[in-house]
Amino acid sequence: MSEATQPTATAKPETNAERIKREKDGLQVWADIERYAQTGFASIAPDDQDRFKWYGLYTQRPAEEGYFMLRIKVPGGALNAEQLETIGWLSQVHARSTGDITVRQAIQLHYIRIEDVPHIIAELEKAGLTTNEACGDVVRNVVGCPLAGIDAEEVFDPSPLIEAVVDKFIHNPDYSNLPRKFKISITGCRHHCAQHEINDIGLVATRNATGAAGFDLWVGGGLGARPHLAKHLGVFVGYDETLEVITHIVEIFRDSGYRGDRKRARMKFLLADWGVPKFRAELERRLGRQLVDSFPVNDQAVNDQVDNDPHAALRDHTGVSAQRQIGLHAVGAATLRGRFSGAQMVQVAGVARRYGSGRIRLTNAQNLLVPDVAAAHVAAVQAELRAVDLQTDASAFRRGTVACTGRQFCKLANVETKERASEIITHLETALPTWESALRVSVTGCTNACAQYQVAEIGLVGVKGQVNGVEQDFFQIHLGGHLGGPAGQAGALGRKLNQRVPVAEAKDYLERLLRVYRAERQRGERFYEFVARHDAPQLEQLAARVNQIQHQKAEVAHA
Repeated sequence: MSEATQPTATAKPETNAERIKREKDGLQVWADIERYAQTGFASIAPDDQDRFKWYGLYTQRPAEEGYFMLRIKVPGGALNAEQLETIGWLSQVHARSTGDITVRQAIQLHYIRIEDVPHIIAELEKAGLTTNEACGDVVRNVVGCPLAGIDAEEVFDPSPLIEAVVDKFIHNPDYSNLPRKFKISITGCRHHCAQHEINDIGLVATRNATGAAGFDLWVGGGLGARPHLAKHLGVFVGYDETLEVITHIVEIFRDSGYRGDRKRARMKFLLADWGVPKFRAELERRLGRQLVDSFPVNDQAVNDQVDNDPHAALRDHTGVSAQRQIGLHAVGAATLRGRFSGAQMVQVAGVARRYGSGRIRLTNAQNLLVPDVAAAHVAAVQAELRAVDLQTDASAFRRGTVACTGRQFCKLANVETKERASEIITHLETALPTWESALRVSVTGCTNACAQYQVAEIGLVGVKGQVNGVEQDFFQIHLGGHLGGPAGQAGALGRKLNQRVPVAEAKDYLERLLRVYRAERQRGERFYEFVARHDAPQLEQLAARVNQIQHQKAEVAHA
């Protein structure tokens, strides 16, 4: 090493992740993937295995078995029957019929062998699908409203913009080495179902005083171990300038994000340090012009709908919705804890062909919709989906519960989540059969928040603990998280209780907790509102009352 290239005493050491990207861009690993498909899992260099993320591949637990998870991008959650059928058949042939819908409207397969990856990718590409940059330090899958273009109440359809954003950043070496992942939400939905509050860029469709289409801009949202809700940048972005604005924001992050500390290498930390005025000034400097100030948005019609429909606040679009196209309906069905098997995929593709236009939409609540169904065929669609355990009249517990991949496949998870979520849903449906209130429950394997526990009304986070010197699995309890309302109501992150519950007892704990809420709530009060009017000591007392109920039940059983 020459004197000129030696690091100075004050230079911050390069992180391993930055070294890997500097030595070879993640987009350049495809030739290596094809080579490893011939030489096998044992031949894969660790650095290249890290770069596999740029093509949607992560090793899954247990790593020594040599299988991968493969994530398929579905921008805006929009698929057609051929695409879903392709994923379904690939799942059955190469992935043991596994499938998960993610909270970013993507699909994940498991048990993928490196030997099969080139063939799988080729088949996906034939159907117009990609895994490119579904993972890695890049612009991830762009999320949107699953009813885009068909919702009678949407402000306008932003689907062309979603396509333009994907085209701009996909496989583009100018943006393939960001400090860390970057997430974008674009929605025309009046219910804000695309969760702009927890994305790096959140664009919410609106119209200015003259009726021109544009977006309200939010920046710097993100969850993980240190969550931040997005900040309102205070600007109205005209539709025609939106792609330019997005590009400059991504470039600000690329050029100024904290590469020296991986734990802080997210947009939310940059924005927190800079503040909104400095960030806006830098964006306007790069644009070469000032942006137009935004204006208050007050959509009373949506507020009234949320008040009258106990499930509208979930933003999940489950059930039957009339479309803007006269005589057509979107039929939304809930999965069981996000699992979507290859066999179910093929079935849904067939339903969409027979009764609709062949379109399917995925939601960020890990559910799905079949649009373009004539009124005369709605019942048949519901019956065929129900036959494969996709419920269009699902309970509040099924439609509102999301779960991350969990310990079955994820190397970071402390506990199993999918089966525990299934236990919770089934138990609550039986114990509280008349429950009608909307409820968002997150079952998460670790603090990385892949199931968004901080913005769930009840968040269960997998942790390890000791009981008499023996390690056991627990859920840490978080209560009261929620996203904001359509007329500017502020969201809130859930509050962490001291309470930890053994995972096997979580279903009983939730039943007791919900019974306390139902007995003590005020008229019309949502669960998160119930939590919000209790301070931290009162929440701990609430947990104590839940435990007291359990103790009383135990005494009765013993007697």
